[in-house]
This record gives sequence, C-alpha cells and structure tokens, in this order.
Amino acid sequence: MSRLLFALLVAASCGPSPAQPSGTPAVEAVLPFETLVQRSIPGQGGPERREAIRDAASWRAAWAELRTGSNLPADPPAVDFEHQMVIVAAMETQGCVAKVTIRSVTRTAGALTVDLLEAPPAPNCICITSERPIHVIRLERVDLPVHFAVEQGVTSC
Repeated sequence: MSRLLFALLVAASCGPSPAQPSGTPAVEAVLPFETLVQRSIPGQGGPERREAIRDAASWRAAWAELRTGSNLPADPPAVDFEHQMVIVAAMETQGCVAKVTIRSVTRTAGALTVDLLEAPPAPNCICITSERPIHVIRLERVDLPVHFAVEQGVTSC
C-alpha cells in the first residue's frame, strides 16, 4: 500500500464522526443548571428527599417543607414550568455539619441521571445542633424519568 493511500485512510478514520440528525437527542448530554439554594438548615428535621418537580403546586409544597424553621423566603424562587423543572436533593437530618451537592445532570435517550454527593459528618464531629442539608436546582424541562446516582462522602468538622 502506498504511503499516500495509507495517510488518506488514517486521516479518514480519525476525522470527525458524522453529525447527528437534527431533532435527535444526543446519546448523552450534560445539562446546565442553576442552583436555587444549597445549605444546611440548623435544627430542621426531615427525611431524605430526591425528586424532580415539574409543576407549580408541587414546587410550592416542596418549598414550604424545605424552608421550615429557616430564614429562606416564604415564596419559592420563580420557575417557568412550561420550560423548566426543579430537582430537589435533601439528606435526612444529620447530627452535625453535612452537605449535599448535585454535581451534574446527564440526559440520555431514556432518562436523566442526577450525580449526587452526600457528605454526612465525619465520625469525630461533635455539634450542638442537628441540621438538614439541601440542594435545589432549576434546569430546562425534560419529561423523562429521573434517576439519582449517589456517592457517599464525608464532611470534615
């Protein structure tokens, strides 16, 4: 095989892949999002919560529960549910400093996957009050099932 033919074959095989037809979702895409609130609420009790919210009534109810005992505003942040959705991640009440972080949201052909880091307090932490970590984000509306991929970490004292 001539060197020219070999070079052409290598160049062709290393070139960009064909463009995806318009209207066809990418196999996998990381979606941009905006954090609405991320904090730990001292003294708040509550269970673990991981959910996607796609309507105003559910959002108002979730916000009322999430803000209990905090100085968060009474009215939830604005969301245009025709074009946007909310994802809520809350850990159950922790005995000390802790954090929950939505690191990314990935769209595949059949679902959204939320990459979540839950970091409860380190075993040596001693605190006066318990707290409940929450992270709430707003992103483009996608009407697919939502799955949470959870990694466990540790929050230092």
